[in-house]
Amino acid sequence: MFVEELRFTITEKKPNDVFFLLESLNNLLQNSTDQLNAVTADLIDVEILQEIEAIANNGNTGVFFGKTLKDFKLIIEDEELRKHEIFIQYKCPKKLIILSANLPLSSMQNLEFGCLNEIIETFKQYVIELAKYFYELENIDQCCAIMEPQNASYKDEYRRIFLDDRTWLHIEVTPEGLGSNIHLVGQSEYWHNKLQSGLLNWDHDKNIVDNIMTIFDISEFPVPTSRVPEHLSMEADGTMVTSIVCGICLCADLPEIPGLPLPLCQNSSCGVYYHRSCLYEWLVACAGSRPPAFGVATGACPTCLQPITCSKTDS
Repeated sequence: MFVEELRFTITEKKPNDVFFLLESLNNLLQNSTDQLNAVTADLIDVEILQEIEAIANNGNTGVFFGKTLKDFKLIIEDEELRKHEIFIQYKCPKKLIILSANLPLSSMQNLEFGCLNEIIETFKQYVIELAKYFYELENIDQCCAIMEPQNASYKDEYRRIFLDDRTWLHIEVTPEGLGSNIHLVGQSEYWHNKLQSGLLNWDHDKNIVDNIMTIFDISEFPVPTSRVPEHLSMEADGTMVTSIVCGICLCADLPEIPGLPLPLCQNSSCGVYYHRSCLYEWLVACAGSRPPAFGVATGACPTCLQPITCSKTDS
């Protein structure tokens, strides 16, 4: 556009006055600059760009652009040298929102921020408040065989701990570092009785791992010797990995329902895992599609035909 206007000025107006030509050039340059500033302001607030430059020069917090100028990633390091990634989207001037982070975000949902420094200071304080949460999760991950989630991170507020081939312990950790929603995945009477009696004596002065060991009267946590059935697949980097598959859908993951297949059949010679939703729907269908009482379906294991029950939800 600028070149075309310049050509028109020279060829059509044919200025024979140098001062007129310079004035025309100055006007064209000013118009082009105004248009460029308008486009830049429409893409992203110039103040944000200046703030990003200042943060980058400071060096204490990593800041990176995403796929567009409106997507950012901050990396905040805490006192224990943990690196926490925060993904941010620019909506309009003075309006930034948090898309995701490798942290529990329940208290941060739907919050709007006016600038990046406000986000940095808020999350630095939040990370300090999560110190007990980090400690408990790290202690669980170090001492226990974690069956789920796979590749657990600080964003995952729960762990499923291996007890035996048919039983896992589900436990959630609150941001304050307290254990909650503790229950068994599986129907082992042995572990169930220990858990029910032990929970009454939970000692809040002990950490979660020590409490679990006291409840189940163990000196160390069991380690799985085998996990069947398994599916062999290749990661993007070419490494081969195995994952537990469901005996009904023959998949490890369901698109709309997160979670691995579980040891829901308590027949020790069965060894087949199922997604809770798959087994529940199977049992309901076998019973004529009648809704089960109290949300608990009963019937026979699809593999070993032994009696089995399955609730609709994990609780």
